[in-house]
Amino acid sequence: MTSLEELRKINARCIHCRACQYAYSGEPDKEGEDEEYTGMLQGCPAGLYFGWEGYFNSGKQWMARAFLNGELPASKELLEVAEACTTCGMCETQCPNYIDTVHVTEALRAAVIEAGVEPLDKHKIFGERVDDDKLRNPYKGAREDRIKWLEEYKDVIDKPNTKIAYYVGCTAAYKEQQIADHTASILKKLGIDFTVLSDEVCCGSPILRTGQRDVFRKVMKENLELFKDYDLLLFSCAGCYKTFRNDYPEHSGEPLPFKVRHAVEFVYDLLEEGKIKIEKPYNKKVTWHDPCHSIRHIGIAIEKEILKNSKNWLLDSRNAEKAKNAHYELPRVVLNGIPGLELREMYRIKGDSFCCGAGGGVKGQFPDMALFASKERLKEAAATGAEVIMTSCPFCVTNFNDGIKSLKEEEKETGKDLTNQGSKLVVVELLELLDELL
Repeated sequence: MTSLEELRKINARCIHCRACQYAYSGEPDKEGEDEEYTGMLQGCPAGLYFGWEGYFNSGKQWMARAFLNGELPASKELLEVAEACTTCGMCETQCPNYIDTVHVTEALRAAVIEAGVEPLDKHKIFGERVDDDKLRNPYKGAREDRIKWLEEYKDVIDKPNTKIAYYVGCTAAYKEQQIADHTASILKKLGIDFTVLSDEVCCGSPILRTGQRDVFRKVMKENLELFKDYDLLLFSCAGCYKTFRNDYPEHSGEPLPFKVRHAVEFVYDLLEEGKIKIEKPYNKKVTWHDPCHSIRHIGIAIEKEILKNSKNWLLDSRNAEKAKNAHYELPRVVLNGIPGLELREMYRIKGDSFCCGAGGGVKGQFPDMALFASKERLKEAAATGAEVIMTSCPFCVTNFNDGIKSLKEEEKETGKDLTNQGSKLVVVELLELLDELL
């Protein structure tokens, strides 16, 4: 596993230019639809919420350097600041020096814990639950209930002689079960021969993000062993997808023994191949929210994979940028393939998309910060005139619905109409919509 010490040279590239604090840091003249959404905007949920330098990535990079140099001791206070980060990767997109900012922050968290500081209370509970053989998930759901949502599709449970597996993930299995149900329904409608394994355990994403690497290593090994004989794993959870695709190879030191694809990407593949066509209309004004883990993080990984072995950065950096942007377009191709759907883009999109606020262990440990980020994004969505905010991530769906609920409660208490803040928006998961339209 990559340690903070191993990232010293990467961290040393930080010159504290603070470009990481913004969206569109390299486009100061970028024009939006109005004065509020135009030019460079601060894009770090933690920095915007807390307001102090240490909560922005620029501060975290220098704290990591000070910790490495023995100038900043391990402490609960340091861990609290380091953990107040959704690990969304906005800062990494902006960095002109290609610093792996999220890796440094996650490694700092792990290093502080390994130095003897206990994980923060909510994060510790998550770790204990995932480590528990009777649970293996952060929600305290019973192991036998993990596939309870599959009542309608019992034939796919532990189905033999199939080479495609649908990895459900904890949030869809226990909290947002309609997403899992619609994903299985889509695969059934498309005639895909697939299975869902009853022995599936947490992917480890919330545990890795919060620095509890021993527990992460444990579930990573279990999942790699469990799925090693499959050709393809499909995901409906952005966090699980990113963890398998990006983090497992990095932390295991071995390439994945199977291919991985998010369900939206899988549908995109079939659309591009002409194997399916969406004919039923959806006459709504829709704005699309890019999930950080399945859009930005995968795009960044694609870019870095191309540049890693490059012998000509001038040429390859352009190809890497094209490949990254092509990935950012995938959900938009799917949306534009739906008759009647009017796509209205927010100002901060793709690699510059503002985080929903739920990731990195933040929603559990810092719920007020998560709600703040959700409302900020809902406000940006409302500014497009859309009726629907659409995404494809169980965490984003949960946090946006919590944000809308909070706005409606505020309307009742104050008597103010918060439509322009997003109170009237409806959250729709793209996979749910595709299931209805296919």
